[in-house]
Amino acid sequence: LQLCIMTWAFDPKAYAKVMMHSCKYSSDAVMGILVGTSTGKALKVVDAMPLFHTHALAPMLKIACMLIEEHCREVGDLEIVGLYHAAASGVPDMSRVKPIADKIAANFPAACVWAVDAAKLGERQFALRGMCHSKEEWKPISADAVSLGDEALQHTSRAISELKHLEIVDFDDHLGDASLSWLNASLFKGDALAELGPADLPQTGAD
Repeated sequence: LQLCIMTWAFDPKAYAKVMMHSCKYSSDAVMGILVGTSTGKALKVVDAMPLFHTHALAPMLKIACMLIEEHCREVGDLEIVGLYHAAASGVPDMSRVKPIADKIAANFPAACVWAVDAAKLGERQFALRGMCHSKEEWKPISADAVSLGDEALQHTSRAISELKHLEIVDFDDHLGDASLSWLNASLFKGDALAELGPADLPQTGAD
């Protein structure tokens, strides 16, 4: 099976938000959007936007994506680069999110999809399994093509052990209470995760 030839780097806060969202709603299927930047051979996931812990209804997803695109324009140099998802069973199932992933890939050809592997989170390992869109197909992303520092893994586990994941807000929560911000701008205020920068991208040897 052919693997993708790009490299990926996660901002520690983006990774932590994915894990916190999946832990807060561990008995539900969760989904969110990833935003970042791409140079063609390398993709940086800069932020994660937690969306749903219920069934992702198409109208709500469309509104959320429009708001995310608006946010990306305001921040500058960001675009929707993929999505993440977690299954209540703990077993990743791409088929559930593939129609959404295909739509993202139509706008961003190098789109990526990441499934949460909850067992690895407990072991303080990188707990995402990736697929990338290449030549009209979804192909697995090799673990050694992804970078995230050990500090980010340690602080993500610490934040969850301190129950900080209960503070994360997704779009579903916002629809229930409009005063809650699903951009989670102050989630890491005063936390060590706020000080961590993204790890260097892995060297592929493709240059």
